[in-house]
Amino acid sequence: MTRTISMSFNIPPFYHVEELTRQLTEYGEMLIADRIKASEKKKKYRHESLRGLMKGVDASPEDLVEEYLQEKYGL
Repeated sequence: MTRTISMSFNIPPFYHVEELTRQLTEYGEMLIADRIKASEKKKKYRHESLRGLMKGVDASPEDLVEEYLQEKYGL
């Protein structure tokens, strides 16, 4: 989805507005791509509950271990 963001800058007369627009667009795309990558890395699994307290988990520890082994090693 493409959105337009209006921003105001004090641009000197000798500065090329097209070049600034291109640079800002590339920088914005880079920021968005970095944010998407960061959110994709934070995928959570139920077996991560084994690292801490079992608060809010309806599965038994044995079920979580089994699920972890299945996901990790395909067993």
